[in-house]
Amino acid sequence: MAMSTFEIDFPGTPAQFTTKAGTAIKAKGGVFEGNESGGTFHIKTAAGAVEGTYQILTPAMAIPTPIAVTITKKPFFVSAHLIEEAIKGFL
Repeated sequence: MAMSTFEIDFPGTPAQFTTKAGTAIKAKGGVFEGNESGGTFHIKTAAGAVEGTYQILTPAMAIPTPIAVTITKKPFFVSAHLIEEAIKGFL
């Protein structure tokens, strides 16, 4: 069951998003698996694990690239809004 879904506009191509998000999440010790259409991520935080999926919403040439992010697991006491802001900060 999805806990929350939000959209972000990434200022680049789907390939650039995949590279940047994967690098940022792996640098924090997380797991990022995906491609230019969608994928999953898992990252441990001091508050607990955060897991989710992402889906690229438009063809490869649209900039900015709209991306739907769904948080599927998060610490109970951490708000979805806080997670959304943290993810936007990665990008």
